[in-house]
Amino acid sequence: MKVELLITGIGELCRMGEGSGPQAGPAQADTGTLKNAALAVNQGKVVAVGPRDEVAAAVDAHTVVDVDGRVVIPGWVDAHTHLLFARSREDEFAMRIQGMTYQEIAAQGGGIHSSVRHFRETSDEEILRRARRNLDIALSLGTTTMEIKSGYGLSAEQELRALRLIRQLAGEHTVRIVPTFLGAHEIPRDRVGDRDGYLREITDDMIPAVASEKLAEFCDVFCEEGVYTAEESRRVLEAARDHGLALKLHADEFGDTGGARLAAELGAVSADHLHGTLPEVAEAMAKAGVVGVLLPGTSFFLNLPEKASARRMVEAGLPLAVATDANPGSSMTQSMPLMVSLACIQLRLLPDEALVAATVNGAAAVSRSAVLGRLRAGFAADFQVLDLENRAQIPYHYGVSHVHAVYAGGRRVAGPAVSV
Repeated sequence: MKVELLITGIGELCRMGEGSGPQAGPAQADTGTLKNAALAVNQGKVVAVGPRDEVAAAVDAHTVVDVDGRVVIPGWVDAHTHLLFARSREDEFAMRIQGMTYQEIAAQGGGIHSSVRHFRETSDEEILRRARRNLDIALSLGTTTMEIKSGYGLSAEQELRALRLIRQLAGEHTVRIVPTFLGAHEIPRDRVGDRDGYLREITDDMIPAVASEKLAEFCDVFCEEGVYTAEESRRVLEAARDHGLALKLHADEFGDTGGARLAAELGAVSADHLHGTLPEVAEAMAKAGVVGVLLPGTSFFLNLPEKASARRMVEAGLPLAVATDANPGSSMTQSMPLMVSLACIQLRLLPDEALVAATVNGAAAVSRSAVLGRLRAGFAADFQVLDLENRAQIPYHYGVSHVHAVYAGGRRVAGPAVSV
């Protein structure tokens, strides 16, 4: 069989488990690892994986790359980000160190409202410049797919503007981008006295326009005390579902506020954060086919005392993903390797469970697990070559990049002497 590329000399190759869906329960730890392996690519897809000699004998490769015993894993799938923003908010970092809470900072005009003001005041060119730079950093760390939300516009005009900018990024950047509409990120300051009117604007104006222009695949809601109630969230999500959008929720970030329960009831694709989610609710989500997306960078950055009960969620059969929650306020990072380390250290996931969470289950959280997140025949050839002896060193040797090369669609896109 003629192929374009053969990656050989792989010390450990993490294929992830078989199938096309998320991995849960005992399968949460199934990395499908092969030693002394090879990987063949043609037309952007994996066409063969297996022992080195077997694959080499079965293919006639145009290009052969020997990775000299390095580790090869799928590209990271970052399933929850707010990467389209206008300015950073490092001033709030110091405020939190001095003891102010996320809610207290927001009450003083910071938080999401600050990002909304900056977004509305900033040009498209400057917002895109920042986003491109942040995507380049993510790619250099091994991220090949990223979900990006709107949510810093909070008006029909500005939310549509945000989604159009996300679409522009998707058309020009190597990282695969999945767009999500988050008009229900907050109640805008200029609509505080007209809460119901703003909800009607989301359901009657924004969602139909988003669907008509095909600007987003998902609709998300920040279901939390002081933001949107569970019933308000239901109202938004049911309107989104009626217009063909799949559903996501920011759920139970600061306690059990009903978001995860609502995700299970509505059959959302994912429920994200889950710091206050109870074990019985995790079981309900598992039965409903919801993916739990854990954001350990947020609990770390905000120094939250309560963290997601990841071990109980695995025991409940809930497939878990991990993501960065990259945003200017509560998790200013694009580092998926750091999220894998935090998932192990703070949430008690085992290293292999965290690797599955950051790849195939991340893909499931954006409805891509049949094509992304695994290195098996038929899947996209999105993968990383890491300067490590084995996969267990990924979360263990933390805080630095181990990337030797990143491939997207079988093409080398990051690494030494590669311009992105």
